[in-house]
Amino acid sequence: MADATPKKGGFRALFGKRSTEDTNSRKKLSKRGSQSQVRGAEKLGGGIVANPQRQDSGSFTSQSIDLTNEDPGLPTYTDATASVTQGYRDNPYAAVNSTISHTRTYPHQDSPLDQYRRNSEGQQQYAAPLYKAQGSRSASIPQFNDDYMSEKTQQSTMTKPPPAKLSKAHRMPKPDEVLDKDTGERKDLTDMMHAFTFNEELDTIEEKTYEASLDYDHSKPDGTGMLSGVSPEVWLRVADFLTPLDVANLSSTCRTMYTRLGRHPHKLLLDPTNRPHRLNFLLAMDHKLPRHLFCFPCAQWHLRIQPGLETLKPHSVLNPLFECPNRTNIHLPPPRIRITDGRLLPFAFVQLARRSWAFGPEFGISHQTLARRWKDPYSKWRHESMYHVGDNGHVMMRVQSQHYVEGGMTPAAKRMLLFSRGDFTPYFSVCSHWKNGILTSIPKCALDHIPFDSLSDPFHAVTQLKDKYAGKKPVGMVNLCSRCRPMRRCPECPTEYLFELRTVEDKTVKNSSHERFKQALNVTRWSDLGPGRSPDDKEWAAIAGMNEDFDSFLEIGRRAVSGVFESAFTDTVPGQRILSMNPGKVKADEIGGDWY
Repeated sequence: MADATPKKGGFRALFGKRSTEDTNSRKKLSKRGSQSQVRGAEKLGGGIVANPQRQDSGSFTSQSIDLTNEDPGLPTYTDATASVTQGYRDNPYAAVNSTISHTRTYPHQDSPLDQYRRNSEGQQQYAAPLYKAQGSRSASIPQFNDDYMSEKTQQSTMTKPPPAKLSKAHRMPKPDEVLDKDTGERKDLTDMMHAFTFNEELDTIEEKTYEASLDYDHSKPDGTGMLSGVSPEVWLRVADFLTPLDVANLSSTCRTMYTRLGRHPHKLLLDPTNRPHRLNFLLAMDHKLPRHLFCFPCAQWHLRIQPGLETLKPHSVLNPLFECPNRTNIHLPPPRIRITDGRLLPFAFVQLARRSWAFGPEFGISHQTLARRWKDPYSKWRHESMYHVGDNGHVMMRVQSQHYVEGGMTPAAKRMLLFSRGDFTPYFSVCSHWKNGILTSIPKCALDHIPFDSLSDPFHAVTQLKDKYAGKKPVGMVNLCSRCRPMRRCPECPTEYLFELRTVEDKTVKNSSHERFKQALNVTRWSDLGPGRSPDDKEWAAIAGMNEDFDSFLEIGRRAVSGVFESAFTDTVPGQRILSMNPGKVKADEIGGDWY
């Protein structure tokens, strides 16, 4: 038997140097399975040596294989289809290895060494192991015989091999990684730290959209000659079939059309019957006049007196935004709506807030500057207003009113609490349709749910002495009924109301007694003021009472005004259902109705 001299590992094997030391003196093997390889090599012929550096148990090399053996090559189509049996039909290796015998054969020491392949070291080795025992590694090599193929054809389902098990290096996270205990995801702490420093204005890439410009394009052919070839009489005849707005737009296209139509378009716009067409023609210049503001009583643009410094003030204070000849004319008041008793919202401030949001800060003021907090001078009501511009460009308003209340109030005391003595309008914010329906009866119902001891006489000396030294016990949370708990929506305008009883802290009380915490009636109103383009907008006109065809449940849809407003500032929205403020469709006035 030939002496199987294994190669030396390390740098000597890398540079082709062999050690002169005796390899038999090295008894301790460094790798598992090396002894079995040496014993397997002793059973081979003298020309075939096992390579101890390779861990594959099926890798054998030959030192004396003749390199002049010719490769049989790939089988032809006739050879591949002649010897294929019916059992090979569903086997993927049947067509490729059709020239191999059907019985399982193994090459012996004296067999011709014509089928081999080169290993990573450039030496020849057999493609199949030289022993018949089928181990864990050789089980993946396809072996074909009649018994094997018959067993495969008889099986109805193929058994899947067991899934490969990942090593600990793949299962265990790295030291710098953090796993989420709920989802098992690997958290990237770097992305989390960058999220704290994210700036939407600086870190967001805005895609540039190239819109068609309305300016004159010199590359296009000039059509002035064609327009001037038509006589002015023909153009005036054409203008008779157009609306005043279309005639004015046609006249402002170029100098040729302006000279052909003359002053005819302007005469049409100055006609009082064509006032809506005049407003639409002038409001189209809104994005080109940042220093001007449109005056609706005059129906023309006025220069702003203090651009960017306009402030909202009470209606008793003269607060002009531009020089207008009709600013003191009571017969032509500017468009405005009522917020609370003594507070109005002019439409000019809605214009400024919408222009600033749509065109830029130089066109108006921010809607956040309109927020106010004030106390009514003639009662103990406190109010707070806030504004917001939605994604659709509509200006929204929220007004919260609050007043401390007690249980056991008489009907007269409720009226004194809710209505002003001047014009008998509610102290809290309401729309122009507040008399229709059951709006004013809802807070009266809520006040009746406050607990009250009817046996104790508040005018008794003992009761007054007890309340003075011991203090009144706070009521706590009060549950409302199904009539006064739901949110109410006005069916004639986009306005919603919510009445609540809350336990709040009265900071005017100096001591820390029970009297510091009181029960308060809180009234919240949400309104959609519209796009802020003109007082003729359907939302603004409906709130002001000038649009009787408005149906809020049809126009607003499922998304409530309160939900849109509150979702812009917090994740929670009012969780009450929305009912109609006027389910009976009652029309009341100062004489009729039960609103008082």
